[in-house]
Amino acid sequence: VVQASSFVLIAFLCDRLGTRTYRGVLSAGFGDRWGSIVDTLISVNAMSVCVAYNILIADFCEKAVEGLFGWICPRSIIVWASTLAITLPLSHVRNLSRLSFTSVLGLAIICFVIAYVSLDFLRNLSVAHGNFDGNIARLDMGIFKTIAISNSAFQAHYNAPKIFNELGCDLRAHACTSLLSFSAAFAIYSSFAVAGLGLFGNSVHGNVLKNYPADGNLFVLLAWLGMAFSITFTFPLVFTTGRDSLIALIPGLQRASKRQPMKTHIGLTSSLVMAIATAACMVEDVSLVVALGGATIGSLLCW
Repeated sequence: VVQASSFVLIAFLCDRLGTRTYRGVLSAGFGDRWGSIVDTLISVNAMSVCVAYNILIADFCEKAVEGLFGWICPRSIIVWASTLAITLPLSHVRNLSRLSFTSVLGLAIICFVIAYVSLDFLRNLSVAHGNFDGNIARLDMGIFKTIAISNSAFQAHYNAPKIFNELGCDLRAHACTSLLSFSAAFAIYSSFAVAGLGLFGNSVHGNVLKNYPADGNLFVLLAWLGMAFSITFTFPLVFTTGRDSLIALIPGLQRASKRQPMKTHIGLTSSLVMAIATAACMVEDVSLVVALGGATIGSLLCW
């Protein structure tokens, strides 16, 4: 409710302040200098999401390699191999419209994973009943991490002005769309979380698919490979947003982009992608990155 209401509030402010961008809302309310805060938040948020993506790619590839070949490959090798072979070249691509098909395919893969875990949960209700005992309504310090992760899950607020524009600046339509979409997202996230807890109890990982064994299950293997593919090709879409916001934030980068566009593009993109890969090698638990981002940058972007 809080996330959806703030999403609608941004559209309301766009309507009242006569602006059509997320940055414009803050600039119109507090001055142009405050707009740089938005660029900073969007850039840092995008880079943290890219770190989480690299961690997930390593998770899925590590399990897939073990399942296919029986090899236990160090995570750092997987991170750097995927970075140098795939994500770095993709991040250098100027026109990302060719990756549009991967978004549709990625959505289909995510639906497959949700369906598989949900059906697995329904097939093992007796196990889930035991795992729920003492856990389904437990309240401890972990609730704060849960709130932070949930904050990241519902974080799309810098897209609110764009959606408002696409709906013809109709505030009522925007409110109805927000209510339906956030309700659907809540239902999917909560049911998936319940399924993960029911299947694996207290041993559930931040990435639920890591709980499945590496051999003997073709569908899980397909899920690992599919998710690795989906996230790999989503990486440059998120990365480009963060890189462009960083350029808009720093005048020196803007001047360099005009004087030597190719050299600036290659140098900035390569250095950022390498820094992201280095950070991903240092953290194995994706929920830690997502929770930290949700508790800090995510909260500022949403509220």
